[in-house]
Amino acid sequence: MEPKKGIELTTGQQPSRVSITIGSETLRAEGQPATPGINTAEAYVYLVIDTSGSMQGSKLDQVKKGTLDFAADAFTRGYAVGLIAFNAAAEHLSVPATSLGGLGKRIQGMNAAGSTNMAEAIKMARYHLDKAGTTRVMVIATDGKPDSRRKALQEAEKAKAEGIDIITIGTDDAEQDFLKKLATREELGRKVAPEVFSQAISDASRLLPPPRSVARR
Repeated sequence: MEPKKGIELTTGQQPSRVSITIGSETLRAEGQPATPGINTAEAYVYLVIDTSGSMQGSKLDQVKKGTLDFAADAFTRGYAVGLIAFNAAAEHLSVPATSLGGLGKRIQGMNAAGSTNMAEAIKMARYHLDKAGTTRVMVIATDGKPDSRRKALQEAEKAKAEGIDIITIGTDDAEQDFLKKLATREELGRKVAPEVFSQAISDASRLLPPPRSVARR
């Protein structure tokens, strides 16, 4: 039997609510973006992808499919999508793009090897999301523990303090408590079964906050 999948979206006078069900896991986000700020018409999201040695094989194939689907949906929501991969070191693979083109080639070209330097990847994403007055998000996907949990959390706190929202998706050896601490809010940090890792990454686009519209005086 295929894993149960469902999406519920409600809007109106009350704060918006999104609920995604993947197998036995449910991921929800309610209310407004965690870091309100100046309204603009621009929105950026970086996919921060674990390409450590444990991601080799079918798991990396899943991640590639999930990130391609995520990007395609994020474009329709008004986001430009960038890409960073990390193993022993972080690598900036694509500046924020508004169509698959070169971004898709970079996603397909990702290879797995080495350890899990998540802290450097978050720092790099934060640097490239230095766009004051815009909606900024990073989505971190990992299957294991970072080389330094402390440094990764420190870099995440710096990003959140600058108004960058963080969504985390983990599987296998990733620690759920760590994923929740890394995320902007606990409900944006989730561990899922390996067989639905790709779907979880794809559906994370449903949790992106709406791009802020240009403020009018």
